Amino acid sequence: MSWEQLSMMVGVLSPLVGVPLTVIALYLRAIREHQTATMAEITHRIQTIEAALHDMVKCTADFEREYTTKEEWVRESMFARQRLERLTEILTRVQAELENGRGLAAQIGRVAAAMTQIAQRLPSPDVPRKPATPP
Repeated sequence: MSWEQLSMMVGVLSPLVGVPLTVIALYLRAIREHQTATMAEITHRIQTIEAALHDMVKCTADFEREYTTKEEWVRESMFARQRLERLTEILTRVQAELENGRGLAAQIGRVAAAMTQIAQRLPSPDVPRKPATPP
């Protein structure tokens, strides 16, 4: 085969081969552009999800700082209960002392009344005494 025949054959076959190759090349380019756009969209979504996840972790940390755990709550309630029991003991002791004080005040009142009665029975120092007559 000579080069003229070869060139004629290539000239005849080129539209038959060139058109499908062009279509395939354009199709592959469209696929690549679609993949690039999809990858950019996925990257944007991943960044949005990462930002939302970071915000959620931050809010969770803030929430954990604002509220105590169950163990801390139990410890604090036990401490408060102990202090309340101690306060109750102190109030009971104060009440007992007050009741004893009332009893003491009543005794002091009775002693004062007895002293007043004794003082009333005694003659006053201003009144002259009569000489005692022998029996």
